[in-house]
Amino acid sequence: FIVPVKSKTITSDWTAFSRLVNRSINSICNQSNANFKVIVSCHEIPETKFNDDSRVEFLKVGFSPPILRKNAADIWILRADKGKKIKFATDYAMKIGASYVMTVDSDDWISNKICEFVCKNGNDSISGWYVKKGYLYPEGKRYSYLNLKNFNTICGSCAIIKPELIDLMYGSNFWFDHERTIFENGKSLLPLPFPGALYSMLNGSNIRLDSQEMKKRTRFNLFELKSFKTLFRRLAKYRLIPIVYIKKEFAIYDV
Repeated sequence: FIVPVKSKTITSDWTAFSRLVNRSINSICNQSNANFKVIVSCHEIPETKFNDDSRVEFLKVGFSPPILRKNAADIWILRADKGKKIKFATDYAMKIGASYVMTVDSDDWISNKICEFVCKNGNDSISGWYVKKGYLYPEGKRYSYLNLKNFNTICGSCAIIKPELIDLMYGSNFWFDHERTIFENGKSLLPLPFPGALYSMLNGSNIRLDSQEMKKRTRFNLFELKSFKTLFRRLAKYRLIPIVYIKKEFAIYDV
């Protein structure tokens, strides 16, 4: 499991962010099958209870932290930094003999069934899987939204792939394109047959779905036809699931 972590130099509250990282690693280590390794790719090692855990390795990168410009270009700078960290950790995973790697964002949760599934179903003919179905969780709520159709286009914790194929996931400028499932060489990723990840929203560290973006996406106007079309489209795609039903599988707790 590859966990790219942003630099302390661009984090407003390192202690609070470290708690998110700790929670994500805790979810990964909740796997029902112990045949896994967690590689945290970072500039600075976050403060977690896993610093001396043999299942977790903190791999410090050799390139400089990103310099943000305080404008629209920052999102691409952050994605490039994340992409380089994923590649750096994947190269290391290949050296230690990993059959598959899964990218996990440092503030998300994953199902405890993933390692067992991959160990049972992985073989030379399967390039990997993508998380088609997954949960969206607004921090602090008692419910989540189960996305049934395109979770991998929303959340970066979605790609399980052979490490030697990782370059197929990249676009230009080190941007790791987590939406890719079909590649030019004819290889492709299969849909994971169960909801595999939970996307933590509104936790203060999201690159994509921050509070402003959420307000825009959830806006509803009773007098607009397009609002009703959007509502029906969402009803076809999402199911409301109480957190209590998935709490154990994803090791969910609030920070």
